[in-house]
Amino acid sequence: MTGSLAYRKNEAAILRGDVPSKYTDLLPFIPGERIVEVGSAEGVLALLLAKRGKQVTAIERDEDRHEAAQALAERWGMAVGAPRFRCGDVTGHLDLLEGQDTLLAVRSIYYLGKGLDALFDAASRLVQNVVLCGNGNRAARWRQGVSEETKANNYYASREGMTDVLTRHGYTIVKEGIVNRGDEVVVGRKDV
Repeated sequence: MTGSLAYRKNEAAILRGDVPSKYTDLLPFIPGERIVEVGSAEGVLALLLAKRGKQVTAIERDEDRHEAAQALAERWGMAVGAPRFRCGDVTGHLDLLEGQDTLLAVRSIYYLGKGLDALFDAASRLVQNVVLCGNGNRAARWRQGVSEETKANNYYASREGMTDVLTRHGYTIVKEGIVNRGDEVVVGRKDV
């Protein structure tokens, strides 16, 4: 499996329910009761939210990560109240945004490419809150102008890029912060 680095490095602890702060530090930023997580990887954050009573739909396009999320839910004994895990590209499943309070995307919007604006166009009509967490390393490379090939994508790993996409789609920035030793978080809100 080619799981996320944080998951691979902490897999044994996560499997026994000892979750690193990389995940738990995000929880205070996430409002709402009905949450759709885009790029949910191995499902750790989605499961933490579900354990807090949130209704979570988690979509991940990598099949191995999607299967790991389902296995983790089973391992944590979350047959009841577990997130609804979906495997696929969110741009082909924009209907998942309907009826949600919050769109959550951690270290993922920079992978959307041309689908980025399609996602946020739909979100701006359907979802009141958006929580984006970037990637400090990618943001630093963007700020330094490293690698023209990925420069545009890395822009959306930065506070500036996340703020841009949210304000461009009518969201007001209501909260910002830094987690995980340099990953910036931006929270947008909009009346829909």
